[in-house]
Amino acid sequence: MKSMNVATPTQMTWLRTDEQVIPVSPSAWDHLSEVESALHRGIEAMTDENHPGFYEIEIGDNWYYIHVPSRLRAVYLVAAQNRAASKGSAALQQTAC
Repeated sequence: MKSMNVATPTQMTWLRTDEQVIPVSPSAWDHLSEVESALHRGIEAMTDENHPGFYEIEIGDNWYYIHVPSRLRAVYLVAAQNRAASKGSAALQQTAC
């Protein structure tokens, strides 16, 4: 008997924080002020069901993957991708886990 994996719906949440945003890689520095400003104002985010504290956010044409640890007073910018420039390409500017 085969078991089927049923995808859980993506959960949306509102993120707002005044914590410092720290890029994991130097290549993400270009996106720092945009992500920090959005988080200070508040932004809707998709939770990563497989990784607690990780979220996907979209600002304009850019997609970001961030980590908001429960015990540390910072937000980590893990990955950034310009969706318009990367059509047909799965390359990320930064990946880390």
